[in-house]
Amino acid sequence: MERLLDKELLDDEHAVDDTELMNSLREVWQVNRYLGGNPALFRHLKQMITAIERDRAIRLLDVATGLADIPVALAHWADKRSITLDITGVDIHPRITELAANRTAQTGRIRIEQGDGRRLAFDDGAFDIGFSNLALHHLDEEDAILMIRELSRVCRTGWVVADLERHPAAYAAARLLARFVWRSPVTRHDGPLSVRRSYTAPELRELLRRAGVQGNVYRHFPYRLAVVGHG
Repeated sequence: MERLLDKELLDDEHAVDDTELMNSLREVWQVNRYLGGNPALFRHLKQMITAIERDRAIRLLDVATGLADIPVALAHWADKRSITLDITGVDIHPRITELAANRTAQTGRIRIEQGDGRRLAFDDGAFDIGFSNLALHHLDEEDAILMIRELSRVCRTGWVVADLERHPAAYAAARLLARFVWRSPVTRHDGPLSVRRSYTAPELRELLRRAGVQGNVYRHFPYRLAVVGHG
């Protein structure tokens, strides 16, 4: 299946209003929660977090945080285990950044900043662990390489990039969801296109090679990929 580079509506900050933006991002979260997206990310993240000595707050970075759903979920998980997390979420989209900042303003453990994952404004090793979910398919190969390099640079312990896997069955499933389940016109447009924009496991291994970064690519059911790098 050939990779497409058509632009998604969420990539254009002027394409939709705030209400439709929120509706679409919530539907994306539901897909992650119930159709395998979150486990592909959380499995590797939780292994890294629990391996770190807990004599201080563990610093996490979420690149392309969206509505900060992952930081919120991680904070709740950590609270139940008496793990202290200090989470920074960055997103290039100014309106999404504002929505996420308003949502997390009262948590005290999550900071939201506008930022570009290809050029992170943080020092080398500023974080223990970094991650990004469903962002890589928005980038062409050169930009994807830049983001991988930046995560490797700013994270001491490791990082995880999780995304869709481009596959005809995944595309067919997205088409069905767009027709019968998703209500947002943005999600109906972007969902199937996201699959067509995504990478395959061999393509991700090639991106790691070109980036000059050590990492492994893992396949997760259903049609999810996780790129895991260690410091």
